[in-house]
Parts: sequence; structure tokens; C-alpha cells
Amino acid sequence: MAVPATAPGISRKVKKILDTRTDTPDLRACLESLSDLYPENTPAARRGLRSTIDNSGLEAATAFLAGLEGVLGALDAVHAGLDGLGLACRAAQDTLATTRASSAGLLAEHRGLRHQLEAARQRSVSLALFLQEYQLSPAEQAVLTQGEDVGPDFFGALQHVRAIHDNCRALMCGQHQRAGLELMESMAGLQEVAYERLCRWVRRRAAGLAEADALEVDPGLARAVAALRDRPVLLAYCMDEVAHARHAGLFQRFIKALTQGPRPIEMQAGDTRRYVGDMLAWLHAALELEAEFLGSLFGDGEAAAGNAAGAGNDAAAGAAGQASGDREAAGGAPEATGAAATTDGTVPTLRRVLDKVFESTCRPLKVRLEQCLLSGPAPVLCFWVGQVLTFYLATVSKLLGPQSSLAETLSSVRALALRAFREQLRQRKDKSARYPLVPPKDLLPPQQLVKGAAMLAELVACHDAALDPASASAGADFEALLAAAAEPLLDSIERSSEALDPNASSRLDEGAHLDPSDRGIYLINCLALLLSQLEGAACAEGLAARIRLQLADHLSELVEAESARVLARCGLAEVAARIKLHQTGAGGDGTDATPLSQATGLSLPAVADALRVFFGRLSAPDVLPEFLKLQLPRAREELIHRVNVTVADAHASVYEALHSPASGYDPAEVAAAVKHTPAHVRTLLGIH
Repeated sequence: MAVPATAPGISRKVKKILDTRTDTPDLRACLESLSDLYPENTPAARRGLRSTIDNSGLEAATAFLAGLEGVLGALDAVHAGLDGLGLACRAAQDTLATTRASSAGLLAEHRGLRHQLEAARQRSVSLALFLQEYQLSPAEQAVLTQGEDVGPDFFGALQHVRAIHDNCRALMCGQHQRAGLELMESMAGLQEVAYERLCRWVRRRAAGLAEADALEVDPGLARAVAALRDRPVLLAYCMDEVAHARHAGLFQRFIKALTQGPRPIEMQAGDTRRYVGDMLAWLHAALELEAEFLGSLFGDGEAAAGNAAGAGNDAAAGAAGQASGDREAAGGAPEATGAAATTDGTVPTLRRVLDKVFESTCRPLKVRLEQCLLSGPAPVLCFWVGQVLTFYLATVSKLLGPQSSLAETLSSVRALALRAFREQLRQRKDKSARYPLVPPKDLLPPQQLVKGAAMLAELVACHDAALDPASASAGADFEALLAAAAEPLLDSIERSSEALDPNASSRLDEGAHLDPSDRGIYLINCLALLLSQLEGAACAEGLAARIRLQLADHLSELVEAESARVLARCGLAEVAARIKLHQTGAGGDGTDATPLSQATGLSLPAVADALRVFFGRLSAPDVLPEFLKLQLPRAREELIHRVNVTVADAHASVYEALHSPASGYDPAEVAAAVKHTPAHVRTLLGIH
């Protein structure tokens, strides 16, 4: 049986119902709401579902309208209150407009007064700044003008015065020139009062600087000196007061170091080297400390500024220093002469202040040094003093200048030391001329010469130890001094050697008992001694070269003389001389054409006989010289070698003349007569 077709609308509804999910929260909530509308699930109840829902909505709307009536009443009350408030605001606005209109003049007056108050405040601030920039406070004026002590408040007030003075210059560049001039005049008066008070305070403090040897600079005193640089005249007075105090104090300390204490310097007066060295070392140390102290007190800036200002016054300062030394010589401690304060108001240099301080030591130092030099010390000691003074003179000149009193004192004493040195050399030369040396029997240098050579060595040692490298002419000066010291020694050697010369014109006897070689050996020994003391010293190179030349000349003379004596003893001297004379020509021009074999005394038998005698005697033990009295082994060996070579050369010249075809000798006869060749002679003499 066929199933009837369902209407499309019903199918969709059925499908929709079937597809609806019954477990969703919304559906469950709707169903629970419906269950509240009717208690029973009956067909009648389901048929009246819509009317039930409408009645329920109506009841809800009626309840809402009933509740809304109270709200509308409250809103009406609020609206009535707002209307009253608007009326009150309009009344207040009217009252405010009436009040504003009545108080407009008062407000305008208030604004004017407020602007005037602000302008008054600004003027008050400007006035306070002006007073701060151009006026001193009562406290600052009291600090500058009252009391005797100077402290940080004083320097602060003085600095304020300087600042005001500088500000017045700027004020005068504008439209307030009169005010600037008045303020500057008042500040200038206060400034002068303050500077004069500061100067008096510094001079009082300077009086206490003479006590200690080494002082630490008081910061307040250094600050006061720095402030006084703006017043050169006052600063010059203060520097003069400091120089005077240190001048007297240094004099007392120097005298105390010389004469008092556990180890006074004058205890070493017997040892001139130590005495002079201790005095100069003490002054050097004191100069370094004084320069450091015064440099810290017055500052390097003062010295640099004063160099240009006071350069033209150095000569006047030196003259004043000399006058101070003269007063000191008259007795008592030296006085300050005021040389530190220049007459033209310029600030003295630090060098001139130091020079003024050390004027006090010039006289006692010069007197003691002159006493040492005038007591007749040895030449080496005089030279040593001069060298030490040269070093200290260079040191003092760097710190005080070459025109300072202390530098001039050292220079004068140095010149005295060199004069004493030259005088000692002159006396020694005169003594050696009056009392010549006596050569000893062993021909060694006499004891007086040994002492003189030791003196030369000491001079060289003193020069090398104390020479100032900065002195360019010191080397040339020393060479002249060393030559002057060596000249008497060289003269005495030459004069004393005449006693060993058999042919000397000053001899009264014949001198036959003298060995002709003794004079040469004596001269060589003496010169070698002098040269040994000068070798290796660059400062004595000139004198050493001169002695070397003399030594070489005496060596050559001794070689020539001894060679002639050996040839004469061996009988070959006459033959060698004839051959040499014939070879050079009878007239000396080489024009003699006569053969050697026909010359007088040069026949072959005579020459051959002389050669045989020569070779026979040459081997005798007492023929060749040994120079046993020569002090230097090396020179002895050299002399022996040179004599042997000269003798061998003489034999070789005779031998070659015999074998020369130009001589006219028969070679066969020569070969038969002459058996010994020059090689044999050289072997016999030990010449290699």
C-alpha cells in the first residue's frame, strides 16, 4: 500500500522538530518557565498557552507602570529643585556683576601696587648686588684697618678690595664715570692702608727668620708676599728685611759651624784639604737651603719678573756688597745696607736677595782661605784648592750670578791659589838651578825627581777629579800649568846629566873614567819616570807627547853611540867608514870613479882581515852592550835589538861592497878570503 505524500511545510516542521536538541540550556530554561505558567500538563492548558502568556505579560506591564509612578514623582521634585537653583544662580550672577562693576577700580589699583612691589624688589636686589660689587662691609673694613694680626679674613677682604677696584674700571667705561671715580678713590685709600699694614706685618715676621738654619715657609707669610707684588716698593722693603734677617743669621751660623759644636770645622785646620772642603761644602749646602727657602717664600714668578726689572742694577748691588764686606772687616756682625730695595722702586731679583744674604760669609771665608794659601802649602795643594774653587765658583755663579759678592770672593781666592801655585813652581825652579841634581851611581832617577814626578801625577789626578766639565778653557789652562810644573824637572834632568858627559864643557876633569852610555841611560830613566806618571791622562797628552819625542831622540843617540863603540871594538868601524865615504864620493857629490879595491886602506886583504877580527871579537861576552842600568826592561830589549841590527847592517854593507862587481874585487879571491856571511852575523847576534 502506498504511503501518502506529506506536505512540504509539515515535513520541514517535522524535520525541524526532530533536529531540535532538547538538552540545550535555553530550551531547558524555556520549558521551566512554561512549567510555572500552568501547573498541569493538560490539553486545555496547552490550548490556552498563548492567552496565559499574554496575561502574564500584561500583569508584568501593569506592575511596571505602578512602580514607575514613584519614579516620575521623584523626577518632578528634582526638576522643581533645578528650577529653583537656576533662579538662585541668576540672582548670584546679577549680584556678582554688580560687585565686579563696583570693585573694578580697586582691582586696578591692586595690580598697580603689585607691579610697584615687584619693581621695588628688583631694585633692592640690584642695590644689594651693587653694594656687594662696589662696597665693603663694615666687618671687612674693620679687618683691613684695625688690629695687628693678619689672617684669612684680611686676605679675603683685600681680595674684595682688588675686585671692587677692577669693577670700578669697568664702571668708568660706561655712563657712571663719576661714581666709578669716587668708588675707586675710596677703595684706593683702603687698599693703601691695607698694604701698608700688611708690609709692617711682614717686616715684623721677617725679624724672626734669622733663628733657624732651615725654615718651612709659613703659608700666611707666603700669601702676604704674593699680595705685596702689586706694590713693588713695599715688597722691596719686605725683601730687604728678610735679606737683613737671613744675612745676620747666616753669619752667626757660619761662625758657629767654624768654631763651636762637637766637631767645629776649624778643628781640621791642620788638614788643608779637609778644612777647605768642609767650609765650601757647608756654604754650598747653606746656599741650596737658602735658595729653596727664599724661592718658596718669594716664588719663581718674582724672580722671573725681577730679572728684567733689576738686570741693570747688578753692578750697584755688587758695590754695595763690597761695602758691606768692608764694614764686616772693621768688626762685628755685618749690617743690612738696603741694597735689596732698589732706588727706582723695582723689585729686587731673588739672586740679589741671595747675594745680600751671603755677603756675610764672604769676609770670614776669604780670610781663612787666604791663611791656608799664604802658609806655604805644597804646589799640589795650591792647585787642588784652585780646582775646588773652580767647581764651587761655577755652582755659585749659577745660583747667584758671576757678579755676586760670594762669586767674586771665590774668584779672587782662586786667582790667589793659582798665583801661589805658580810661585811655588818658580821657587822650585830657582832651587833646582842653584842646587842641581846629582845622578846616583845606579843611574836611577834621583829622589827629588821621583817626588817631582809624583807631584805631576797628583796634579793630573786633581784635575781629573775636580775639573768642571762646563769650562771649555780648563783643558788648555791646565796644560799650561802642567807644562810649567814639568819644566823645572826637565831642566834639572838635563843639567844633572852633564855630570855624566865626558865631553861636557862644564867639566873640570877629563872624564875618562865615565861610561859614554851612562848619560843616555840616565836621561832615558828619568824621562821614562816622568812619562809613566802622565800616560793615559788626556789632559796631559801634550806634555806626554813632548817627553816621548825627547825619549825617542835619546834612544836614537844611545843606539848610534853604542853601535859605533861596538864596531870600533871589533875593528870594523874604520873599514865601514871608508867604504861609506868612497860610496858617497870624496867631495860628497858621488863623482869619485876610482874602484873600491884601489882605495886607500880598502884592499882585499885589509878588508878581509877586518871582517875576520870583527866576527871573532863579536862573540866575546863584553863586546855587546847589555844596558843593565836601564830601568825599563822593555826599553833595554829595544836598545839591544837596535844596536845589534845597526852592527849587522854595517857588516852587511861591507860584505855587499866586497861582492859588488863595481868594487873591482876578484870574486874568487873574495870568496876565499871572506867566510862569514851577513846571515852568520845575524844568527850570532840573535836577530830573526
